[in-house]
Amino acid sequence: MAASSSPHSAPSTPRVDRNTLRTNQAFIVGFTVMAFVLGDEVGRWLILGTGLVMFLGTFDERLALFKQVHRRILKPAGILGADVKIEDPMPHQFAQAMGSVFLFAAFAAVAAGALAVGWVLTFIVAALALLNLTVQFCAGCFVYFQLDRRGLLPSSIASTRAAG
Repeated sequence: MAASSSPHSAPSTPRVDRNTLRTNQAFIVGFTVMAFVLGDEVGRWLILGTGLVMFLGTFDERLALFKQVHRRILKPAGILGADVKIEDPMPHQFAQAMGSVFLFAAFAAVAAGALAVGWVLTFIVAALALLNLTVQFCAGCFVYFQLDRRGLLPSSIASTRAAG
């Protein structure tokens, strides 16, 4: 029996296309800044929409619309190729989920008239996405690794690396 057909064969090595992540981050920055420029009445819906795309994309890659722009348009057109790294995607998914929660809170705050709170939460997401885009530091990934190291993540998303 071939090793690849064995039920006990090792799982495939997890990979992340960094250019897909960068495209996602660029859209997050763009839409959150555009939300502010458009003002509270229109901007809050852009905040909500961005948060929804992030949230849904955390659980189903097909719904990660900003990432799909890279996968289905930019990469096939040769505009922005792949930059695949051997890396666990879970910290990035965790970071995206955190960002979506911040944007949902921002939407609620802006809709309730707590504009300063809403825009501060929005700018936190934009600033952290921009930080990741420009210097490749993922603050949400950092939080994930700290929680994982302390054993504070549910087993369904915790790292599979051996505790040392």
